[in-house]
Amino acid sequence: MPTSASRPPARAARWLVLGALASAGPLAAQAPRAVPAGEVIGVGNFAHIVADLDQSLAFYRDAIGLEVTVEQGFAPNDAIAKLGATEGGQSRIAVLDVPGLDLGVELIEYKDIQRNVQRPRFHDPGAANLALRMRDIDAVYERIAKFPGAKTITAAGKPVTIKTPNGEIHAVFVQDPDGFVVELAEVGNVPADAPAGNIVGGAFEPTVASSEANIKFYNELLGFDFPVAAAWNDNQEMAGTAGAPGASFRQSRTNIPGTSAAFTFIEWKNIDGKILSGRTQDPGTTVLQLRVRDVTALTAKLKAAGAHVVTTGGAPVQVAPNLKISIVRDPSNVLLELFERG
Repeated sequence: MPTSASRPPARAARWLVLGALASAGPLAAQAPRAVPAGEVIGVGNFAHIVADLDQSLAFYRDAIGLEVTVEQGFAPNDAIAKLGATEGGQSRIAVLDVPGLDLGVELIEYKDIQRNVQRPRFHDPGAANLALRMRDIDAVYERIAKFPGAKTITAAGKPVTIKTPNGEIHAVFVQDPDGFVVELAEVGNVPADAPAGNIVGGAFEPTVASSEANIKFYNELLGFDFPVAAAWNDNQEMAGTAGAPGASFRQSRTNIPGTSAAFTFIEWKNIDGKILSGRTQDPGTTVLQLRVRDVTALTAKLKAAGAHVVTTGGAPVQVAPNLKISIVRDPSNVLLELFERG
């Protein structure tokens, strides 16, 4: 899995964007955070395992409007295969930049190995949502609506303007050809220093089986500072816009340590969520890349705490002279690619 090695170091976003499900307020200015003292010190990409890279690349590049920064073709690589326990397979990737967000989007396709398609739904633990903030979502939605394999999950079947506790917001939720959810929300009062172009920011929002269990894992073992959201949101207009009519949800938010990247856990109730079980090569699987201080020590710490280490042999792999990586699962089956540079 040629992932973090191929992306330039994450840049500091200039402001934070909160998920539209709970916040429609103005974008708040953010300064880059100092390097933290804990295990995690930065971020790489939000990676999707996809069935067809060409189709997925066209969706994010041509329909949504992200810029491609890296493309790499299929090639055998023993270290990469050991990293994701995909011996015998090969992968190819494309990386796209998200303006105003520390994370990029990384699309990965495997071949020469068995693949089990996951088909995630937004409310399935282990699924993930890329929330994008835009100056104009209607023009983008027109392209998405015509894109083969894309699906609108907003109950109205189109962008809607809804009321939230922080005001009105114009938004729509769609799924890409592999089922990954993309939230498009229109931003008013865009700051003067926002990125040029239509896309002005974003956030990463995985769905979790238990907020308490996930937060305990990230706070105690990885050094995050997640507060637990106690209140459930029963706003059915908002739930329907997110493609989950009848459901209630709660969100717990923080920033990824060492970055200003917004990171939100979403937990659902009153809807039939099924935890995903995708492997590294399975289309529909989510991977979050985190830069860590000492990947060998952290992998051993996570393993001792009962976390499942995906990497063959249960220890990090040296994939380049200055890059060592391991892959582990979090409590909701999101894959975490932990990488150490230097």
